[in-house]
Amino acid sequence: MRYAETGYNLEVDLSRGNIERVETDPGLTEKYLGGNGTAAKLIWDRVSPETDAFSPDNLLIFSAGLLVGTPVPGCNRTMVDTISPQTNFFSHSIFGGYFGPELKHAG
Repeated sequence: MRYAETGYNLEVDLSRGNIERVETDPGLTEKYLGGNGTAAKLIWDRVSPETDAFSPDNLLIFSAGLLVGTPVPGCNRTMVDTISPQTNFFSHSIFGGYFGPELKHAG
C-alpha cells in the first residue's frame, strides 16, 4: 500500500449496476495531491464539456484528502466533485465528520 492512499478507486456505474475496483496511477497523487485535485483531473479527462449535469456520463466523485485519517488536527474533510446542475460548471463541495476517514480506512 502506498503512503496516504490505497492505490485503488471504486467505480460504481448506477446505470448498469456495475462495480469495479480500478488501480490508480501513483503519479496522480504526486501531481494533484489526492482529494479535490485528483477528482478535478478525473472530471477534466473523462467528462466532455458538452455533458449535461444529469447525464449518465457525468461523474460524481467522493474523495478524501491525503491527511484524512491521520492524527493531524482538522484533516477530516471529504470532497464531493461533479458537474453542477445549477451552473453546468465544475462543482466542489466539502463536508467534515467521520465519512472521510471511514472511506479511506475501508480501502
